[in-house]
Amino acid sequence: MQLQVKVTAQVLLCLVFRHTFSAHVPCQEPSDAELESILNPYLASGASLLAQTDEVLPDEELKACPVNVNQTSSRLQDKSTSPWSYRVSEDPNRYPQKIVEAYCLCEGCLVNGQEDKAVNSEPFYLEVPVLQKSNQCKRGQYVYQPNHLQVAQFCFCSFP
Repeated sequence: MQLQVKVTAQVLLCLVFRHTFSAHVPCQEPSDAELESILNPYLASGASLLAQTDEVLPDEELKACPVNVNQTSSRLQDKSTSPWSYRVSEDPNRYPQKIVEAYCLCEGCLVNGQEDKAVNSEPFYLEVPVLQKSNQCKRGQYVYQPNHLQVAQFCFCSFP
């Protein structure tokens, strides 16, 4: 009986020691390919939040309101009476971490060569699917949950 109690105590001590001092394996990030495969069913066919074209290039620095509409530009955002540009929204706990979004360059709208603040320049938002990182860890990887985010696409003029 004493031998059995002694062996049981040693086994328990070993288990507690191993649990307390064993190397903790931290939760890992899933690969971009894994995250993309989770997000793809929520995206419209052919859509991508990561795409950048000549028309949608984020600014290095935020732009100011121009004095006039640029009628010679080939880009719609420059020719608009409610001009806009693009910036990168970044969130390390979201996939994709970087999303390009529009921002309005003026408070008002450009009318007759000047900014008219009696009319508002407002962003138009589109709800887009994203994956939000949770605190859960399953099979050694963080769990990402589907979510929706309002992302500004362009700006337009409206009356208050």
